[in-house]
Amino acid sequence: MYTSRFIILIAFTFCFFHTSAQEISAEIHGKQMKDFISLEKKLGSHLFQGNGDIIITPGGMATPLLYRRTENGIPDLIVTYTFSIKDSLVNNIGYEWDIANFDKEYKKQPLKVQKAFIKKYEFLKDQLSHKYGKGEQRGDLSDLTKIELKDGLASSGQWDPNDSTEVYLYGTFQNYQGKNGTIEIEPSYCIRVSVQEVKKVYYPESSAEAIKAAKKSYEQFIIKLRAGDFEGAKAFFSSQLRNQVTETAFNKIKELIKPEPFEVYMKGIQNIKGTNYLLIQYAYVGSPEAPNEVIRVLFDKENLIIGIQPFSRKAKTN
Repeated sequence: MYTSRFIILIAFTFCFFHTSAQEISAEIHGKQMKDFISLEKKLGSHLFQGNGDIIITPGGMATPLLYRRTENGIPDLIVTYTFSIKDSLVNNIGYEWDIANFDKEYKKQPLKVQKAFIKKYEFLKDQLSHKYGKGEQRGDLSDLTKIELKDGLASSGQWDPNDSTEVYLYGTFQNYQGKNGTIEIEPSYCIRVSVQEVKKVYYPESSAEAIKAAKKSYEQFIIKLRAGDFEGAKAFFSSQLRNQVTETAFNKIKELIKPEPFEVYMKGIQNIKGTNYLLIQYAYVGSPEAPNEVIRVLFDKENLIIGIQPFSRKAKTN
């Protein structure tokens, strides 16, 4: 989870495999939230609410449910379910093992915990590779001494088992504590896994023209945001979101987005309830390959903001 966050709804699907007696569900098509509530009860899970979470959801979607599952050797697993209000169909499940979910002091971790996180990541990678093939891998976790360095260890993997599925695994581990300019870097240990249903076709939502217009909307929004102009900033929200965002939420977003230059980190398409949206992820200029802080922004067909999610994994501003 994140130090502070906004949750936007992104459609994920999952397959089944086992992780140390924990079940990661992948077959969510046509399943209702009650099915997963029953599963969590069988696993002995408990409802979980992260501190400081602010949730903004597109119309028709219920507030996500989070469950905490007991884990050995590393922090407990947090499972996040998002589902529709109308029929309670689940369209997103997220799995996360993150020290920051339970320890806000960002302590350095002993070798035993470091090895446990690496072992968990490698186990998940092996399971996914066994199911989907080798996939595309980035990063090397073999040299534990790098955990003590500023950028630490980071690794990710992506699999494309068919034309409608993408699987993504990400892990970041570092014990470094220090400063980089105005940023205080804190120790961080986190693993996330997701499986997403996609259609690998041309999307007009991600055309060069759409991306240019969306970037302009975001840049204008940031200008209004940093000036404290709530009404002016709302003009760059979609009509669907405009009436949902309060001045309190606006001020929280303003607090979370630093007054520093940013650049596009990643971009792609997210499908929500059959509608495609352009997703652009921004990182602050000068960030490492695996950014400490990212701002995810979702745009509608009018190139207006329909979701925004600033989060910090291991850094905080003085």
